[in-house]
Amino acid sequence: MKQSIFVICFLLGFNLCHGQRLKTPTLSPYSKISQQVGLTELALQYSRPSAKGRIVFGELVPYNKVWRTGANAATRITFKEIAKIGGKTIQPGEYAIYTIPREGRWTIIIHANTSLRSIAGGAYKPSNDVFRFEVSSKKNNYVETFTCQFSEVKTNSVMLDIAWENTLISIPIEVEVDNKIESQMLNFMKTPEKIPHRTYFEAAQYYSNNGKDLKDALNFIDSALNKIPENFRYGLLKAKILAKMNNYKEALVVIEEANNWAKNKNNANYIEQTRLFWDSLLTKK
Repeated sequence: MKQSIFVICFLLGFNLCHGQRLKTPTLSPYSKISQQVGLTELALQYSRPSAKGRIVFGELVPYNKVWRTGANAATRITFKEIAKIGGKTIQPGEYAIYTIPREGRWTIIIHANTSLRSIAGGAYKPSNDVFRFEVSSKKNNYVETFTCQFSEVKTNSVMLDIAWENTLISIPIEVEVDNKIESQMLNFMKTPEKIPHRTYFEAAQYYSNNGKDLKDALNFIDSALNKIPENFRYGLLKAKILAKMNNYKEALVVIEEANNWAKNKNNANYIEQTRLFWDSLLTKK
């Protein structure tokens, strides 16, 4: 009995000591960012070392050698659908991003093995590269902590910026949107009577804002207004489409109607928006 009590006390003491680990901040904190682009989402996971007074590129990070592009685990990017990065087509999945820094130009390596924490000692295998491409590097305002971010977000593209010390590189990423929108609309048009007015509005807005056929945009917004007449939001968009078609005379008629619709509904926001666009059209008569 005494022996059993001793064993239990020993195990409890061992577990207590074993569990007493000091928690301290990591030197290169983990970060995860994501960005909606078009109809999909991109995600990036990476660790963030700091310069701490050191010269980074050319010393801490040697030129002309493969770098894991950050610290700790590999920097990883996830694509949920087919996209293009650096002008090259990439399949859905998660990939490691390695780089070869040089003065004025970097090689970007999209790598299939995402499990490596260190690439020393031959752990990195070029045979696992998906592809490589090059981007220019440029001088930048000083950045103490290694930073990745998505910038220049557009309907079907975004830039992945990588910045540290006084160096910045930007990697272009493109996603498919146009074909998806057109495919959806073709499917919807099989039963046009079932298409909600908002769907017509969204199609008109997309076509108008992305350089598509303005006649199609006008047809879409007319269909929306046929389903829900006197909608001031839709009227404002129709006036903007007509203005883009240089039909300022009709645009003025429509924006006046939309302004009155907003007044009838006492919607201060759209009373102001329609009035401002109305004023802008008066300068183009």
